[in-house]
Amino acid sequence: MARRFAVLAFVTLTGCAGLRDAISAHQDVVARAGGQVLTVNHLAELIAPVKNVPLRREVVDRIAELWVDWQLLGQATAAGDSLLDSATVVAANWPAMMQRLADRLHDTMIVSRARVTPLQVDSAYNAGNVRWLSHILVTVRQDTTAQLKEAKRREAAGILAQLQRGADFAKLAEQKSQDPGSAKNGGSLGLVSRGQMVKPFEDAAWGLKPGEMSPPVESPFGWHIIWRPRLEQVRDSFATHLKDLVVQHLDSAYLDSLKRQTGIKVKSSAPSTVRAAAANLRDAKASSRVLATYNGGELTEREFARWLEAYPPNTRGAIPQAPDSALSEFVRSIAVNDMLIHSAQARHIQLTVEDRDSVRTIYRRDLMQMENELGVAADSLAADSAARQSRAEAAGRRVDAYFAQIVSGGARRQFFEVPAFLGDVLRERFAWQISPVGVDRAVDKARDLRGPATPPAGAPMMTPAPSGPPMSTPPAGRQPVPGQGSKRR
Repeated sequence: MARRFAVLAFVTLTGCAGLRDAISAHQDVVARAGGQVLTVNHLAELIAPVKNVPLRREVVDRIAELWVDWQLLGQATAAGDSLLDSATVVAANWPAMMQRLADRLHDTMIVSRARVTPLQVDSAYNAGNVRWLSHILVTVRQDTTAQLKEAKRREAAGILAQLQRGADFAKLAEQKSQDPGSAKNGGSLGLVSRGQMVKPFEDAAWGLKPGEMSPPVESPFGWHIIWRPRLEQVRDSFATHLKDLVVQHLDSAYLDSLKRQTGIKVKSSAPSTVRAAAANLRDAKASSRVLATYNGGELTEREFARWLEAYPPNTRGAIPQAPDSALSEFVRSIAVNDMLIHSAQARHIQLTVEDRDSVRTIYRRDLMQMENELGVAADSLAADSAARQSRAEAAGRRVDAYFAQIVSGGARRQFFEVPAFLGDVLRERFAWQISPVGVDRAVDKARDLRGPATPPAGAPMMTPAPSGPPMSTPPAGRQPVPGQGSKRR
């Protein structure tokens, strides 16, 4: 598959923080949403008995945010808003839409220019820095005895003898290879570049001519039998993957050119601003502070927060411990993502009907599933209320019941989180408020109800997952941005 400008590492279902009520003068209120109220006492009584809920301000604030989003979704359906009009679908699916727009730019600027001629395929296969390889692995533990290691070598030699007598390599790899990743593909490792494999494996592989097979080769993973097929056996696959390498090269050249031409400059204050944004996205999405400038534009904290919200949660979680240099580079990568989108728009590149329909279909399915689980689907609310003006009250009651069951864990209910960008759409349309004073009071009240804390049990030691043979540690280099994918390993 050709590489693309992956401006986002994932796709989900924003805008400003939205309309809020004035800060409540009543300190017994944690949150308000569309006419519904979450009180200090009610929230404290829900969370106090749940021992696995840490009674910390940031945790309780997040619980309050869940309640707000669920209530606003209920109020939208109660008001007859399907949330399926075109503008809402685009806003609620901003990450997916931006990724697809970047894909269209990629197809226009990169894929259409990538060409690989038959002569280039022949030359690359016979004398290039890439190889199409298959292997069969007999694993050997590093702490094994010399006697067992020799037995494993004889096992590998026996497999080689079967191959030399005419056994089919792919079938034998499926049966005998102890590398599960390649065994299911008949032992194929696909296209391998110099420096990608451990040295003993690479030295042996690069010494093979097309059609040759190696004797058992020892590496830190065990014994390998390496086969380099003839070009005619893998021409189509090799040509496809070779084109991918060309696309990767063009990708890097285009992005480097974009950075040079636009002259990105990251503010020295950016790292501290990023840490503050990660700690409080609500405030960050209302800030116009500039983090970086480039020719023809700038990246504000508000725009940065929108991009950050689109990244996986572990990205935001890693920010507090990251050094300033890493955070500055992260801001630079976000600025590049922003410029990619602007570049697509400047070239009048638009989403296709198929792009929009695909996103809309997934969004509609997920939205309906979430509404049904919360009990706020329009037909369900209609059956529960005799008059239209009572639907909001019915939705509020149902969301409160769902909220209580989810927080307490007393009932088996599927947890649904309103996606961040849909949540922001809802917060722009309905009045809402989370009171910091109310959150603090709920924490204190819950602590009083729970009583003395019980020291947590010791966590089990984590063991790292074994890395798959025979890959070596990839060379250090530019880290892929959620925005530009990663190199094939």
